[in-house]
Amino acid sequence: MKIPQKPPDIKGSFSEEYESFASIFFSEGEESKEIRHLIRKYNESEYIHWDDLRRKKIPYDPTLFWYAIKDQRRTKYRRIKIGDEKFLFYSPETFQKQLHRIDKASPASFDWLFGEFPSEANKKQYLANSLMEEAIASSQLEGAATTRPEAKKILREGRKPKNTSERMIVNNYQTIRRLKELRDKPLSRELILEIHHEITQGTLESEADETEFRTCDDIVVGSKADPTKIYHYPPECRKIPAMMDDLIAFANSDDEFIHPIVKAIIIHFLIGYIHPFNDGNGRTARALFYWFALKHHYDLLEYISISRIFVHAPAQYARAYLLTETDSNDMTYFIDFNIQIIGRALEDLKQYIIHRKQEESASLHLVEQIPDLSFRQAEILRDFIRYPTRYYTISEIAGKYKVSLPTARTDLLLLEEKGKLKKYQDGKRQVFMYRGKGKVQKNGGD
Repeated sequence: MKIPQKPPDIKGSFSEEYESFASIFFSEGEESKEIRHLIRKYNESEYIHWDDLRRKKIPYDPTLFWYAIKDQRRTKYRRIKIGDEKFLFYSPETFQKQLHRIDKASPASFDWLFGEFPSEANKKQYLANSLMEEAIASSQLEGAATTRPEAKKILREGRKPKNTSERMIVNNYQTIRRLKELRDKPLSRELILEIHHEITQGTLESEADETEFRTCDDIVVGSKADPTKIYHYPPECRKIPAMMDDLIAFANSDDEFIHPIVKAIIIHFLIGYIHPFNDGNGRTARALFYWFALKHHYDLLEYISISRIFVHAPAQYARAYLLTETDSNDMTYFIDFNIQIIGRALEDLKQYIIHRKQEESASLHLVEQIPDLSFRQAEILRDFIRYPTRYYTISEIAGKYKVSLPTARTDLLLLEEKGKLKKYQDGKRQVFMYRGKGKVQKNGGD
């Protein structure tokens, strides 16, 4: 990934050349209106970085135009001091629209949304699935090599992890399931260390690194493909305690209102920027984002996975950090990217509900076709029909449908008795496959 070009030195905005250009901006006439229109566009609708602006075909000197854009931003910047470093953010109009949409999707009651779910059981099933998706994707972003289908089998069956990748995923899953329990606590060093410890336990070279801030400076953030390409030099370890204390004070303060979702994203960014740990910073940052959102009762965010989208756009995720760092720590770029990701995840949730209703109609049809079949058993059979070449274990079905092992065994044996499934012995465990004919599926299903 190419590092964005740093903007021109803002000292140039005091030049006579810029003074002449700025005089057009404040004058009357069509050219002045056009300049003001473009500045508004690139500040309020399309928050642009110099690296993108310099490639735009605009009828003005890009450097002078950049100074004009920054002049407008400086009047609305909000500033945060963390340690001896300063960070900025802007609130463009496009944020307000997106945040309003998120607010509307997060009332105290989900009746307006989950009324679309055919059953409470499916609501719980989707929550479990969403938490799994976030745990898997967040771990994959940090290098976990376990595939998504295999990871889901491990989590549903409650299997003991066999390697570091599996341990990362299991740790992440267990941690994010606990975040709601922790939301009434204020942010503190102890809470951050507790979350980091749960996420990294048994996955780091040194056990001490799980429970303390880093005490060395031999750490950089760079390209995995090219170790010589450095993207970020974290602050010196001696600065970490003061910076973390300021981050904690910022998170706990109500003195100045900042929209909770924006604040959660800033916490996410600052953990990544400070890099307080030798490893596990990204997983901890994303967990704290969810923790803060849940603390402020954005409970719907439990049902979406931001990391699943990050996994499909890792370069954009990394670039959002770089855009901020190359433009005087203007966090607006990172906030913008994350708000868009949340919007996409909410749309995914909406599409899931529509898809789920269609699947439930198919399951109801099976109930009507096959005598003495419960709705849950029809749902299980539908999974086998969707993935006819895949086997399921009793524990996996129990984990997916949130039922006991005896109930899952009874359901599967009934479907076998009705001639729909085949049972095999795989070592000490029984596995089941669909008995009918179907198209071979290349993936492992949900």
